[in-house]
Amino acid sequence: YRLMKNKLFILLGGFWILFLIGNFSCDTCGPFPNKFKMIGLDWFNYKAIYSDTASTRLKLLEIANDTVDFNMYSIDIKPKQETYFAQHSSRWSFSLINSAYACDPAIPQTDEKIDSIVITSAKDFDINHPSGIDLSDVFDVVVLDDANGIYFEKYTLDDYLDTNPYVPNELVLVLNKQPDLTTDFQFLVKYYQNGIDYDYFEFVTDKIVIDRE
Repeated sequence: YRLMKNKLFILLGGFWILFLIGNFSCDTCGPFPNKFKMIGLDWFNYKAIYSDTASTRLKLLEIANDTVDFNMYSIDIKPKQETYFAQHSSRWSFSLINSAYACDPAIPQTDEKIDSIVITSAKDFDINHPSGIDLSDVFDVVVLDDANGIYFEKYTLDDYLDTNPYVPNELVLVLNKQPDLTTDFQFLVKYYQNGIDYDYFEFVTDKIVIDRE
């Protein structure tokens, strides 16, 4: 009887040790990329349809015949991101119900901020915007910024830039004023930021006919 009791005690002790080992565990999270920096710009001209009451706020469509109504002319800008991780964490945890622990990686954020976006044309846009004058005040911007909870929200470009924003996932510049003449335009876009590796990018858009109402 005593021998059986000792065996039962050892058996129960073994189960208890296995229970503790299984429930006290070191959860290692990462390394997951939790930061990104900008290494370039992708851009394209689209026909933009925006509604803040629709289930899909922003639709970007191909421009047919290189002609678009002025209030649907858009320049879609997507920063090229390079992700990296800033820290590695591990922690001890206890769980009465042992299960596979999965670390949810955070949305990568950035320390880079946009300083300004300058848009010019070699053609006169209207009487107040002759050739070479900054056109940022005739553009709105639709912003996608996952890290800061901005999902295709629309601002005037100048108002958005005044907030000294972090570099988002996507910027869609949408014209909000018609030119004096229906004609083709190309825009030089100069992008300035407080960046880690790069502070400046520029590109020239395709030639698109912007139609007045």
